Amino acid sequence: MKKILFVDDEEQILVSIVRLFRTTQYEVFTASDGEKALDILKIEKMDIIISDMRMPFMDGYELLSKVKELYPKIIRVVLSGYADEKLIFNAIQKNIAKLFIIKPWDNEELLNVVKQIFETENAINNSNLLMHINNIEELPTINANYQRIISLIQNDADIDDITHEIEKDQAIALKVLHIANSAYYGIRTGSVKQAVSYLGFQNINNLIVSTSIIDTLNNSGVSKTNCDVLWKHAFVTNKIVNFIFSRFLSKKLSELSNTAGLLHDVGKIFLYKCFGEKYESLDRKSKKEDLDIFELEKVILGITHEEAGGYLLKWWELPHSIVEAAFFHHRPTDERVIDKELVCAVHIADKYSWDIINGKYSHCFNEEAFTYLKIDRIKFEEELKKLIIDV
Repeated sequence: MKKILFVDDEEQILVSIVRLFRTTQYEVFTASDGEKALDILKIEKMDIIISDMRMPFMDGYELLSKVKELYPKIIRVVLSGYADEKLIFNAIQKNIAKLFIIKPWDNEELLNVVKQIFETENAINNSNLLMHINNIEELPTINANYQRIISLIQNDADIDDITHEIEKDQAIALKVLHIANSAYYGIRTGSVKQAVSYLGFQNINNLIVSTSIIDTLNNSGVSKTNCDVLWKHAFVTNKIVNFIFSRFLSKKLSELSNTAGLLHDVGKIFLYKCFGEKYESLDRKSKKEDLDIFELEKVILGITHEEAGGYLLKWWELPHSIVEAAFFHHRPTDERVIDKELVCAVHIADKYSWDIINGKYSHCFNEEAFTYLKIDRIKFEEELKKLIIDV
């Protein structure tokens, strides 16, 4: 039986939660403050902790930080009000929490989110995938140079210190300037500091993580040509995802999720690293014979790039929305998906990115993604033609 710990200083909320989960298959524990929660964790092995942010003595941020340090395998979730938006953002940005649920909550929605979290965790940790993971000597990691920059950003360092660290690495400095000077952002500058200031720290953080992953590709048995194509696909996909949100959904994609397009196909890193020429051959076969590479992966390899990507991003401790965008981007309407809006956008962007890059999408496309987002496909395709793809 899965165990969940709810932490909130309002007793009435805890009473409501106990009542709500009484008929479920979960064992629910409650604590009215951080210290009591930590005492429970010393005795009971929890699967999820769901905590309020604003509490006396020890707030939710401090509590979840301690839980991350002491019990890193516990899934950490924030349950808090709109007034705590900045605190929630910081908690997820700095990987203190994986996702958040806003108060007041809808009972069915809360139950469903918990169910979806567990189902996705179980799917990512399936035995077949873990067998392949265990056969890899070392999983790809973010290198030390990039880790230093990420650490500076997460510790709210001065822009001069962050810029100085970026300028020490020519590859990342050039990438920052390239992105800032692209048609998408529309500025013209040769100054790394100005580019950092314009893009913002969260975008820089996302870019560094993505660049580190692409660097890993270069050392994973992937040809330079394939590596360049995958990077271009990642960039164009991300651009189209942002285009969908701004043009058709009339909203800005959350900074916490704006790397979803860049990282949705990172599972291919694992497959190239794990299978080498066998995967390259499979990729060629799908293009030559017009076959769905996703289905070929399942039949021939016994593992898909979706599964591998979800596992890698979870292992790198990225937010849940990024993990599920990778894990479900070919199955956007799967009932286990929490952020269907994001995953549907990534699914659409993935298809049209490949169409733009090589004129061929080697997967089955799910029209329901357009239906869910209430977007007319013909109008979308007309508007997409006007978008300048500059990579």
